[in-house]
Amino acid sequence: MKVGFYQFAVKYGDPQYNRTTIVEALSQADFDLIVLPELCTSGCLFLNHTHMEEMAEELPNCTTLSLLQPLAQQRQGTIIAGIIEKAGRDHFNSAVIVKPEGAVGVHRKVFLAPPDKRFFQAGDTFKVHEIMGVKVGILLCYDIWFEEGLTQLTKQGVQLIVNPSNYCGEDSLDTIRKQAKKYKVHIISANRTGMDHVTETGVQFIGQSILVSPDGEVLMLGDSTEQLITAEIDFFAPS
Repeated sequence: MKVGFYQFAVKYGDPQYNRTTIVEALSQADFDLIVLPELCTSGCLFLNHTHMEEMAEELPNCTTLSLLQPLAQQRQGTIIAGIIEKAGRDHFNSAVIVKPEGAVGVHRKVFLAPPDKRFFQAGDTFKVHEIMGVKVGILLCYDIWFEEGLTQLTKQGVQLIVNPSNYCGEDSLDTIRKQAKKYKVHIISANRTGMDHVTETGVQFIGQSILVSPDGEVLMLGDSTEQLITAEIDFFAPS
């Protein structure tokens, strides 16, 4: 199975630019499963509730899905992307699974980081989805730091955990490696680059998306630039 990540400098408050960037990057890529960063259409450090709500999308009839589904169909692969999900009056930091036939699943971030808590409700479910016969679970960014999601996915026989992220420090990389080794599972984390707001105190996202084996070995590691990297993984090889 060819799995990979696409990391890029998400442009805050400009979903059209971000979606176009994603489509252009993936339209010539060869993949079975590609992971995009957390909140990759919007940015994450929202100025206010109104601005966040303006960029929210209601599944399944949303702009991001209308662009990613044909792309998944064209490439005959699955795309996992972080979006702002609107559900009634609630908003969630979510990751949607897009196959050629459309959206087949969504994970709502359970463990909200302090900036998330100002804008989002928490999800409450960890579920395994099957992609090309491989059991895949999603943990969104901060979710990977907590045992609950990893334990629940392990009980469901998960083989690959995908981790759409917005991280700023290498402590996140250490945590991803530690959890992969502890739970004996592949983990692929797609992080973003750039900044939402360019100020002296602005948050810089470091890229360094990563794929780790169940032994804790780093199989792929991005740098701080825009990159699309894939690797072939045999999830059914004898351990």
